Amino acid sequence: MSEGLPAVYLARMDVEQAGLPFFMTWYEQKHGPDLIAAGFFSAQAYHSVVGEPFVCNVYEIESSEIFYTSAYQTARTPERDPDRPKILAGVSNRSNTVYEQVVTTGVMLPDVPWAAGGRRGQIDAPVISTVRFETSAEDDGAVVEWCRQVEFPRLEAGNGFRAARLCRQAGRLHPANPSDQPRWMLLIEWQDEGAAQSAGLSSEVSARLRAGPFDPSRIDYNLAVLVTSLRDSGD
Repeated sequence: MSEGLPAVYLARMDVEQAGLPFFMTWYEQKHGPDLIAAGFFSAQAYHSVVGEPFVCNVYEIESSEIFYTSAYQTARTPERDPDRPKILAGVSNRSNTVYEQVVTTGVMLPDVPWAAGGRRGQIDAPVISTVRFETSAEDDGAVVEWCRQVEFPRLEAGNGFRAARLCRQAGRLHPANPSDQPRWMLLIEWQDEGAAQSAGLSSEVSARLRAGPFDPSRIDYNLAVLVTSLRDSGD
């Protein structure tokens, strides 16, 4: 695991287009601030322009144990958040997944762990792409070495590349929405949408993965742009 970096929590869902303005107001003014108050380091809304689902919210947290705290559980109650039932009625295709950051490139590693107030190495790009893929656990070492020796150098050579993080599912499952997502995720940060698209979209990404020294059984891709970013103050 990349020392000192937080866990990455992704909440993905589709939102009925007619209800999207209400959803975003709720997220920016109520839900996001409540999560920060409950101990989240960041709450960022990304919207997919390639792939699905539409909403790809990215959070930085200490670990999945935060889901089991009273602060998080209370923030999700109708008493604390009266609009939440209406919001949930308008969303579908949900998944809630926590990953540890296994190996990174272009990321400034913390000199102080996030749990102690450091905030180096945060996800802050205006555009991200994520590749989620499933492999056998016996191929874990091959996945890491492929990223280090093949995929990371290829990404680093591209214009508009900022950082990449190879992440693996970790911790306890979300208590309300256990994830059905693949175990691995490659999260790539870009300067802009054009840079991300020039690096190859779904079919090209899938071809590169299948050419690696492992056999992925599932590959999902999306490219998303930042809409809202909320952060705690750190130290």
